[in-house]
Amino acid sequence: MITCTLNGRKYTVDFVSGRALREIEPAAKMYGRIVALSNAAVKGEVPADADQLSVAGAMDEMIRWFCILFGNQFTPDDVLDGYPVDRLMHDIALALMAVQTQTTSILGEFPTKAAQNQTPETASEEIPLF
Repeated sequence: MITCTLNGRKYTVDFVSGRALREIEPAAKMYGRIVALSNAAVKGEVPADADQLSVAGAMDEMIRWFCILFGNQFTPDDVLDGYPVDRLMHDIALALMAVQTQTTSILGEFPTKAAQNQTPETASEEIPLF
């Protein structure tokens, strides 16, 4: 079972439907373009099609697919207004990759929890150096 909690309401699906797989292409393409643009920016490059990519449009496409993943039990506006921004793109990317690779058994609860960073002090306390 996969769950998503938005604004205190929990939505569940027992499995990923064939429709989620069928409708994945536009969202996956947008995610790929965002990754390519980000990688180019890190290198100080500007891809030729950079001006044709709207972040808002890319997000809208990916969020529409995320709603399909959950059987349209909630709307894109519900996601935009109720999903923590620091997990939004990460979680959609996780779901996209799991559906594309048919490893949906790894999906559980959305929003996911961010990994906790260890400080050098706590890391040395927990893991002996000698």
